[in-house]
Amino acid sequence: MSPVKHSTFPLFSSILIAGLTLLLPDLPAQEGDEEPDPFTVIGEKPGDPAGKPAEPAPSKSPAPLSAQISQHIRKLAEAEREKRFTFMKVVIDDIARLCRLDDGQREKLELAARGASERSMKEWHEQAERYFRTRLESSGGDAAKEMLEGMGSVNFGGNRSEEEGESLALWKDSLGVVLTNEQVARYETVLAQRRLDRIDAFARMSLSTIDGHLRLTPEQKSKMAELVHTAAATYLDDVQTYWGDYFERGMLMSLANAAEEEQLRAFLTDPQFERLREATSNFDHFWDQKRRLKRAKEKAAERRKTRQEEEEYKEKEAEPAVGEKTVTTE
Repeated sequence: MSPVKHSTFPLFSSILIAGLTLLLPDLPAQEGDEEPDPFTVIGEKPGDPAGKPAEPAPSKSPAPLSAQISQHIRKLAEAEREKRFTFMKVVIDDIARLCRLDDGQREKLELAARGASERSMKEWHEQAERYFRTRLESSGGDAAKEMLEGMGSVNFGGNRSEEEGESLALWKDSLGVVLTNEQVARYETVLAQRRLDRIDAFARMSLSTIDGHLRLTPEQKSKMAELVHTAAATYLDDVQTYWGDYFERGMLMSLANAAEEEQLRAFLTDPQFERLREATSNFDHFWDQKRRLKRAKEKAAERRKTRQEEEEYKEKEAEPAVGEKTVTTE
């Protein structure tokens, strides 16, 4: 038999109980009867002290460590996401001044900026999960919780993480959709000039620091200027991502180490070269990696070029000679 599902059943029960209360006579309480009268209205009694504090609620047991880690990451992510969106609003203000956006364009760009900020968080989330769970889940319960409480904000995205949204294809595609061709061209021209200015300024600062440390001759300075300017144009974004915007003396001089050792030895004296190496040794790992990557790319490009030449040669060999007729058989 199926259970009763009639919606009036609770109402009927209440009426029934009220009716029974009116029909039953008042009976004196029996001695030793500690059961409360179920039909007595419970409330404040005369003489009760006003504002009597309520019974404290039972304390809840703390959430499992995994849940606490997730909550901590979520809290940090909210702050990081807002920081990235705040930077994107600066970008939108810049575009609005340069391109004279209308209200509709600005609203669309703000929506796109939200999406770009969120999309740029992917790597941040992966690093945060790996960082906290690797360090905490292998620790004991109380110790891990104390470590988690002591951990503040950690920068998982590098020193220029807030700018990642601007470099995403999603954002660049949005500009192409929202802006007119004329607006896009104007904005890209300004961005390109800003980058050239940054490269030139960084290269000049690096060259001045190297010259002050090594006392270059005019000829040496000219050759060094060429090397550091090439390095700045190639690696400025990587350098700023790695070290941020505050460069110490050795880091500025290390820009020369983007070149191969043979290139530097070709115009520096041995004492100058050794002095440069000594001043920049703390940054060897970074530049060693960049030089290896550069060599690998050059070798890959050479292999592609060789394969292309071989394919072109084979195609040329397969073609009939000039004046030669191809014979077809039916």
